[in-house]
Amino acid sequence: MALKKTLTSQNQNNPRPLALMDNITINKNSNEFDKSSKIYTKFKKKLQKYLNAYQVKKIEKAFRVANEAHRGQLRKSGEEYIHHPLSAASILADFQLDHESIMAAILHDVIEDTELEKENLKKNFGVKVSELVDGVSKLDKINFSTKEEADAANLRKMLMAMSQDIRVILIKLADRKHNLETINALSSHKRKTIGKETLEIFAPIALRLGIHSLNKELEDLAFQSVYPLRFKIIKNEIKKSRGNRNELMGKIKNIIQIKLKEEGLETNVIAREKHAYGIYKKMKLKEFKFTHINDLFGVRVICKTVDDTYRSLGIIHNLYTPIPGRFKDYIAIPKSNGYQSLHTSIIGPHGLPIEIQIRTEDMDILAESGIASHWFYKSKNIPSLKNYTKEQQWITNLLNIQRDSGNPQEYLKSIKADLHPGKVYVFTPKGNILELPKRSTIIDYAYAVHTDLGNNFDSAKVDNIKVSANTILKNGQRVEISTKNNIRPDPSWLNFVVTEKARHSIRASLKLIKRKDAIDLGQKLLLYSLSDFKISLNDIPDKTMQIVLEEYKCKSIDDLYAEIGLGNRIAKLVAMRFAPTDSSSQNRNPSGGIQIRGTEGLVVSYAKCCYPIPGDPIIGHISQEKGIVVHRQVCRSIKHMKKNTEEMLDMSWDENIEDSFNASIKIEVENVRGVLALISSQIAQNDCNIESVTYDDTKETGNNIMIFIISISDIKALNKLIGKLKKNKNILNVERKKS
Repeated sequence: MALKKTLTSQNQNNPRPLALMDNITINKNSNEFDKSSKIYTKFKKKLQKYLNAYQVKKIEKAFRVANEAHRGQLRKSGEEYIHHPLSAASILADFQLDHESIMAAILHDVIEDTELEKENLKKNFGVKVSELVDGVSKLDKINFSTKEEADAANLRKMLMAMSQDIRVILIKLADRKHNLETINALSSHKRKTIGKETLEIFAPIALRLGIHSLNKELEDLAFQSVYPLRFKIIKNEIKKSRGNRNELMGKIKNIIQIKLKEEGLETNVIAREKHAYGIYKKMKLKEFKFTHINDLFGVRVICKTVDDTYRSLGIIHNLYTPIPGRFKDYIAIPKSNGYQSLHTSIIGPHGLPIEIQIRTEDMDILAESGIASHWFYKSKNIPSLKNYTKEQQWITNLLNIQRDSGNPQEYLKSIKADLHPGKVYVFTPKGNILELPKRSTIIDYAYAVHTDLGNNFDSAKVDNIKVSANTILKNGQRVEISTKNNIRPDPSWLNFVVTEKARHSIRASLKLIKRKDAIDLGQKLLLYSLSDFKISLNDIPDKTMQIVLEEYKCKSIDDLYAEIGLGNRIAKLVAMRFAPTDSSSQNRNPSGGIQIRGTEGLVVSYAKCCYPIPGDPIIGHISQEKGIVVHRQVCRSIKHMKKNTEEMLDMSWDENIEDSFNASIKIEVENVRGVLALISSQIAQNDCNIESVTYDDTKETGNNIMIFIISISDIKALNKLIGKLKKNKNILNVERKKS
């Protein structure tokens, strides 16, 4: 693993041939082992609580081999390398994983960082342990042209191993957690790289597998690595709030526990607080200040039976006023990772909103440990992915995405997009529950159920009412799909699907279409789109046709039809390029370069309500008068536009943009002389121009609010400027306006 190479410093002056296991001589009485065994003793006591003597003995053998193989190796922190694999194994022992998983965790770096080979492990520890170790090991014997290619290949290798044995990812997550706990010895750049990868891939995987406890720990550790100052500030604010509310939370906890006991319920009531990264995500998503986060603290009620959970809910609602719209029943409708619990929010003493979670003991174990809870129940089943239908389907989807992706960058982007948890719950005709991401459509649903259902889609009904393919689904709806044989996906579906499985399945199916079929389909789609502009192909001048074909790098109109039919070009955008318009002056790029992918020759303007700049997630609104108007995806003013998905397009910036864009920032300052000049000077020093300033005196605080419209290159430069402005003592707050 690349991570291991940065954390490992091998003794280059004393290379030892370790190609065969027999080359390792283990002296049980050696000082080296006695020294290392001190850290093993505490770990061994943890194992003895749930494993038998024979299993513990096998683990000790693995420890001795790993200890000898890593002898002379030090981590960047200066400690003996064996501390790392042993710590990773200890994390897994907290989940009471089986002895093979513990052995593999202890040995997980020997293939990669020593000269021990897979065959040696297979001979001495069995096939399962050797496969687990190999599944976690990086492809370090292959030279890759780019880092993205290497990352994609290693991720695919891990997913392949996971498809055979889910324990591979559990070992990897434990490995990552300990690396983050000891990451301070690395450079700032490496800490941020590892932390960002954790937030984008490994923490979401832990959440997807239902291991909430590990997900929260990984998020906080990675957050601290990527944004150390933000982490410190939020932790300090939590500490201050904890001091003010500890006594109050203690009283609420006791009141609830006493009341439930009076009603004859045996429960365990626990006060808890939200983790730092969870608070940061909420602040960022809703553009809140820390003081606006009301649900920092909550109460968890652990009951004996499911019936007790619903009884407890009624008692608590009688005790405190529930907040409308905040109740969620994940017991009746579990999340896709198996999570079950009742969620409600109440108004506590002094008007303090408090989140309440109510679940059984088994649900609590599953909520904290997810798929790892399998071993808590001492199941005799082989812990392969075959025991987990949902997880197996999910990993199969990830592998299919890799197969259909055009390049490593697209694959990594697709994996990261797929790892975001869903928010919409719908019912199949048989009453099964399907979890989908926000804004999922009928087509996303069809492909989520089965690829063939999407490929052969004909029509759909939602709650027995016929709907179009681009209908966005809502919680609780019942969806029914009708299919036809010898039918193919419609390339226009790519305009509105949101799931990576749907997107890649459509593209994979379209690739199989013969050129003649693709031309026929593309022509049909283009003619349909041209009709929206009240023109036909005969209305298009030959000169315009030639210009457009050159822009799209097509030799003939049939080539353009084929591109549309194969889903490489969007018919609506091509039709817009052919349509006559008088608004060419709105194109903000006088150089003629492409700023938004796929918009060659089109009129593109940037919304002044939200001021999108390169680096922002963007969405395009199609307007016959204005061409394509680009908004930020978080822009509030486009919410009503999204009702007509045919007019909305997910868009992305071109890679190489050399231009400036307007952005809007809101600055709150103290009412002191010269502050405007100071801000103007700092903006100018960052190579930005001020386009306009509006000034507002806020009567409530006596402070001033200034809205600056500035020209800037991209989101990175804007964030850098905001960071510098915040350091000024007279500036109280700087934030970018959402819309």
